[in-house]
Amino acid sequence: MGQSIVSGELKQGYTVVNSVRSHQWISDEPAEDGGLDLGAKPTELLLSSLISCKLITIQMYASRKSWNVDGVKVHLNFAGGDDKTIIEKKIEYTSNLTEEQQNRLTQISGRCPVVKMLSNSIEFKLI
Repeated sequence: MGQSIVSGELKQGYTVVNSVRSHQWISDEPAEDGGLDLGAKPTELLLSSLISCKLITIQMYASRKSWNVDGVKVHLNFAGGDDKTIIEKKIEYTSNLTEEQQNRLTQISGRCPVVKMLSNSIEFKLI
């Protein structure tokens, strides 16, 4: 993985302006939780990152096999868990893929870099 420094700046209330390279996006909390609801919650952004990584990994693999994966959708949901976070996953394949191809792509999606990052223990170092 390439090294990128992602930054965030706290604005009004819980609103955070995040940036990396030439991109910016807002994260916030819903109004019912005291936020301004100007963007997705951090947990939603985490799931979004995971979905994006899975779909990009599926596309990379499918391209090498010349499989059409246009319209594939991934749905994730935090399902709780006491000692360990549980994320439910559903993948919808809309193209004419065989069951074997779908199973292989589902397996491959579990090998994306964000899955690997989250599956291993993460150590934070104050710099």
